[in-house]
Amino acid sequence: MNFQQEHLPKDRPASEREGYGFSLEHFLEDQWMYLIGILIVLAVFFYARYAWRKRNRR
Repeated sequence: MNFQQEHLPKDRPASEREGYGFSLEHFLEDQWMYLIGILIVLAVFFYARYAWRKRNRR
């Protein structure tokens, strides 16, 4: 017996974006919110470090 599963997706050729693999532009386009979040966390960290050093300098 041959049971074909109709719900399985058919093979398609890769889209233009998928065909080239990794690209820095595509990575930045998809992950910009996470990168901004990391930059904010780093800015808070370095400011707190600076303020702590300034407060304890004598």
